[in-house]
Amino acid sequence: MTTNMDEPTIPTEADAAIARALLHALVPSQASKSLSLTIQDREVPIPAPMVPALIEAAKLISEGHAIDVVSADQEISAQDAADILKVSRPYLLNLVKKGILPCRMVGAHHRIPMGALIAHKRDQAPRRRSIEALSAETQDLGH
Repeated sequence: MTTNMDEPTIPTEADAAIARALLHALVPSQASKSLSLTIQDREVPIPAPMVPALIEAAKLISEGHAIDVVSADQEISAQDAADILKVSRPYLLNLVKKGILPCRMVGAHHRIPMGALIAHKRDQAPRRRSIEALSAETQDLGH
């Protein structure tokens, strides 16, 4: 998968602590119309569409996860898309065949728009949480 960084760096504990501080500052402020950062005594405004991405990045880094940035209009291979959704490649291609996910053919290769993949994952999140809750409840009942 082509990304903006050569290779994501695993954050240190110090990085995670800084990210937690940033997260605590950003979350209460996200409802504000304008946010800014001060960098070397210079105030820099943060564009509104960037705030959720900053919050998510700070959350992931605070948990010790490496992150990467991918443009929503970038196209990725079927295998990369399957890996992101944590499904098999045949299952992903079935979603394409059913018209659930768009794709463009480049020769014999499927290219899936990252934006569509992100939207699908977001749309499936409530369903996945419901299934996980039901599974946990079943486990609690001893089945």
